[in-house]
Amino acid sequence: MTTDFVQQMHRFILQHEMIEKGETVLVAVSGGADSIALLYGLHTLRPQLNCQFHVAHLNHCLRSDADADADFVQQHASLLELPCTIRRTEVPRLAKQWKLSIETAGRSARYQFYEDLCTEVGAAKVALGHHQDDTAETVLMNLIRGCGTTGLKGIAPVRDIKIIRPLVEFTREQIEAFLTSIGVIPRHDSTNTDKRYLRNRIRHELIPLLESNYNPNIRIGLNRTADVLEAESEYLDVIAQAAFKGCRIADTAKVVGPNSIVLSRTKFREYHVALQRRALRQSISEILGDTNDFYFVHFEAMLNLIERDTPNAVLALPNGLRFRRAYQHLILESTENSDSVSLVETESFIYPLTVPGKTSITDLKAEIIAEIGDVPSHMSVTLPDGKFEAIFDHETLKKMFTETLPLTVRNRQRGDRFQPYGMQGTKKIKDFMIDAKVPRHERDSIPLLVCGDAVLWLIGYTTSEPFKIKPSTRQYLHLRYVSTETSS
Repeated sequence: MTTDFVQQMHRFILQHEMIEKGETVLVAVSGGADSIALLYGLHTLRPQLNCQFHVAHLNHCLRSDADADADFVQQHASLLELPCTIRRTEVPRLAKQWKLSIETAGRSARYQFYEDLCTEVGAAKVALGHHQDDTAETVLMNLIRGCGTTGLKGIAPVRDIKIIRPLVEFTREQIEAFLTSIGVIPRHDSTNTDKRYLRNRIRHELIPLLESNYNPNIRIGLNRTADVLEAESEYLDVIAQAAFKGCRIADTAKVVGPNSIVLSRTKFREYHVALQRRALRQSISEILGDTNDFYFVHFEAMLNLIERDTPNAVLALPNGLRFRRAYQHLILESTENSDSVSLVETESFIYPLTVPGKTSITDLKAEIIAEIGDVPSHMSVTLPDGKFEAIFDHETLKKMFTETLPLTVRNRQRGDRFQPYGMQGTKKIKDFMIDAKVPRHERDSIPLLVCGDAVLWLIGYTTSEPFKIKPSTRQYLHLRYVSTETSS
């Protein structure tokens, strides 16, 4: 098993030209099975690859046993006589500071760590332990979230030349068998079995269900789908890059400020919607470096803004970006470039809700904290007043919407209506605000929790009757809307 595993890894590295002779490669090791197998496999191949390895571990300070993980990695690096750099960063503090989810803040911290360490030790590549099962899970997760081909193409063996994944064609079973054959017991991360997270539910519930009831080779099928879509996505990206350049307006820094992109609305609308979405994605990637926190709902909101009759409008986006239309100009910019926003008359915002977790509503200087809880038998849940804290029947939400249509927070749109808590019939959001004596200039800044067209919560006022807690409720969704304006 050991020889076969290492030989297969060697062939895969050569096939994708991952490592050049003489290079120094960072090996990112968390202590889990995937990264430890990656470390031992690469170490075995060092003579053939003729390169140097440097072990890298970032302690996220998320678990009580995180220091033990760091010690474990250090011990194995020493055993293999490899240099090792271990650093720690308080990801919860960074998440609060950057107003990001724990997962997003952790990813950003890791990649910054890799980038800094590459510079320090002269490394040309960073090896990560993603494998075939990760690809299958990612494809399903992105499918559930409603991603396009960019999200469904899975995990690339090589990204941006620098990031390499030598295990991406291996299954989890192969990795665990390899570790058993060399007598290495990896660390166990308890968060990997926490079913509050979507990826874990896919790993431990959905994929086993699909394997047993539909297709025993579902993982292989999903990986093949990812391979096909990756090739097609790359082809579309080439065409979209030309479209992006074709509608981009140059020499606009003096008008909209630095770190901004301006597109011609007239030329943009000449392209097919598939290329429009990719051109918008290209714009975001050019400013931020990636589009990890942007989903279908964001791109649809941008396209809707472009097609609206309003000549001036603005849309708040994740990670401090703003997208606005100024007549026939489409402008993507950092919120730091705020001088030109005085021309905007209508503001829009939309944020997918992280459940469970925190969602930063930067446009309103607030955040929503979401928790899922179980109702013990013969016990009731204490209900908040429904203004800035609300509880919903989570089972009803899943039954009506499943997980294919995520909860989002946005401001009102024409035609919005809902059934206020305790009322029999429905009412227009506009009429409710008038009756509640909400000043006209404040109405567009009132956040709504929605799923598709259904309004669940008019935040600051009341919730929707159909989603209230019932005596039969066994699982609830608890949300708190908190201002961050005065927080550090």
